[in-house]
Amino acid sequence: MRFPRELYQLQQQRTQRLPGVRPAHVLGLALWVYGTVLAKSACFSAVLNELEGLMRRATARQRLREWVKDGADNARPCHSQVEVTVCFPLLLRWVISWWEGRTTLPLAIDAVSHQDRVVALVISVLYRGCAIPVAWFIVPAQGPGAWMPHILALIDHLHPAFPADWRTLVLVDRGLWSPTLWKHLQQRQLTPLVRIAADSQVRPAGWKQTVTPSVLVPKEGHAWVGRAVIFGEQARQAATLIVVWGPGHKERWVLLTTLPPAEVQQRWYGLRMWIELGFRALKSLGWQWQMTRREDPERVARHWLVMAVATLWVLGCGTRVEDAARLETTPDRIRVPPALPPPTERATSSLFGRGMSAARRQLGHGRIWQRLWLRPSVLPGPYPGVKTTMHHHPESDIEAERYIPQ
Repeated sequence: MRFPRELYQLQQQRTQRLPGVRPAHVLGLALWVYGTVLAKSACFSAVLNELEGLMRRATARQRLREWVKDGADNARPCHSQVEVTVCFPLLLRWVISWWEGRTTLPLAIDAVSHQDRVVALVISVLYRGCAIPVAWFIVPAQGPGAWMPHILALIDHLHPAFPADWRTLVLVDRGLWSPTLWKHLQQRQLTPLVRIAADSQVRPAGWKQTVTPSVLVPKEGHAWVGRAVIFGEQARQAATLIVVWGPGHKERWVLLTTLPPAEVQQRWYGLRMWIELGFRALKSLGWQWQMTRREDPERVARHWLVMAVATLWVLGCGTRVEDAARLETTPDRIRVPPALPPPTERATSSLFGRGMSAARRQLGHGRIWQRLWLRPSVLPGPYPGVKTTMHHHPESDIEAERYIPQ
């Protein structure tokens, strides 16, 4: 069967980036991504309508369905199916290979639900107001069992792909805070930045008494940074404590990290908002995941691989379009990443939206860009106008050695 040139180009790119994945599975992924971007939806019926011009509808339906099924469930049963977990480190290496300049990689761990059917536990790379999923596990929404073992397993799947000479910053919301997760991240040389409950009991280094964070930061426009011991029901941790009540925030952030107090910025945790925007890209803004009816966890996980690859491709296209605009030229004239400083200003338009338009134009013209990249923005600095108290005490290092698990 003869496909359009741009589909073969998609297949070739994904073969290079996903070594070890069977060629038939890479072709199926290319078909799914091709139809998803053209339809601006990853729903089965929408993708099927876009592929109808390439092959008979019955053939397209069978190819799409069998790609998400287990091999034993296909019309011709076999022992081969798409193994999503194998793709996790490959996806992360793909992102890193496009990452220009800065050697800090911000990640976020979060969960997103699809109605009352399934919940996706996701690790995403945070990028320019969006998020690129690189590992996920699907659980039934009403099913029993803890989430944390699955999250720890996702970290282990990605661990071989983390660059040893980069700082990998992992942002975690208070709903997923766990001493087990904290210890797991440390053992794998990752840097946690975790939000904990605002009423936690803390003891700053050198203090005799235990207080709540409200004592350290009593009002808006103030911040406190220093070493402290944090007490909880399961364990106590010694870490760098950041308490910040930014302008216009409804409440204070209480954060823990392993970084020294002088190296962390109060606004870094604000990057976690990008994973929420990334979920919007998977849903209403982009791939319409909320419209799908798929419920089987294994099939949903394969469907997420389609959305993850489509998101990465679209953001790469958006970056090339934005760089061309900064150079006052057209994207087709840029063949390699230009020597540009990382952007610092707030974008006037969605990088995802610009990339979506560019990717669809390429598919319409019959040729896709062979060279794409990601250009991360500068990490945010301190809050302007926030009065910060830096707490120093000689006991800080002793407390850290005594209580931080190794």
